[in-house]
Amino acid sequence: MSTDRQLSLWIVLAMLFWGASWPIANVLSNYINVHEFISYRYIITTITMVPVLWWMKLSFKISLQHFLVASIAAVLLIYYSKYYFLSTKHGAPGLAGAVVTTLMPVLVYLLMMFSKQKKTQRKDWLALLLGMLGVLVTMNIWQFQLSEIMKGTSVYLLAAATCWALMSIVTTYAKTVSPATLSFYIYLMTAFFDLIFFFEPTHGSILAMDRDFWISFLIVTVGSTTFATTVYFLGIQRLGSKQASVFTFLVPFFAVGLSVLFLNESWHWSTVLGAVMTIIALIILNNIKIGPYNKG
Repeated sequence: MSTDRQLSLWIVLAMLFWGASWPIANVLSNYINVHEFISYRYIITTITMVPVLWWMKLSFKISLQHFLVASIAAVLLIYYSKYYFLSTKHGAPGLAGAVVTTLMPVLVYLLMMFSKQKKTQRKDWLALLLGMLGVLVTMNIWQFQLSEIMKGTSVYLLAAATCWALMSIVTTYAKTVSPATLSFYIYLMTAFFDLIFFFEPTHGSILAMDRDFWISFLIVTVGSTTFATTVYFLGIQRLGSKQASVFTFLVPFFAVGLSVLFLNESWHWSTVLGAVMTIIALIILNNIKIGPYNKG
């Protein structure tokens, strides 16, 4: 098996971990509150990123400008994590994962377009329309009244996707630093800010938690964050950003599938159809050509 094919398999596994983070957050919500989750998650992630940077032979040095970018991104990551956690706690984790992971890149494109970082063509507007319709289909929008759409889980989903999109835009101002190094400082500052301003331990020490908690917690920290993010960065370096980004289209399907499998969440054809519609839109928007070794 070629090196590129082996890496592709590792990236698929990374996407599986990303998808798994949605139903697992639902499990963890039975043990800890939202800011306990954020603080503990990013403390562990920061610690486990240290050997990763050492293994990748990357420097921990960072400029003041990049540190400021990391700090702003950390604030946005706190709020993304908050709404991500609440959407899985109070709604269907699989649906939340499908909606947010397909809506995030659409919002990123819209923000870049309105900030004139992207030149648009007619096909882009049609693709954006298709993408937004796909998100609405994923949400089974016809089942809700307007008052229901504007409150509860729907707001959490939109807020999570918006925070992630803004964070993605912010990190584009740190082009000369390794993404892995920048991520380390984002995780570090996320843990620091959340501990200082938001952390309120109400469930006792996590050291006293049971085996199910620790299995879930290690999957969402080491697996879904440290491992998955590192493998994805390696994929970008080896395969190119466009080809690596194709793998992220697997995340909503993994989120839905794992939620159905482990949480007995109801499966809806509209969730899959909407995700497919949005993915097609993203392929058009990013001019992605599906192929085993397409560089970009």
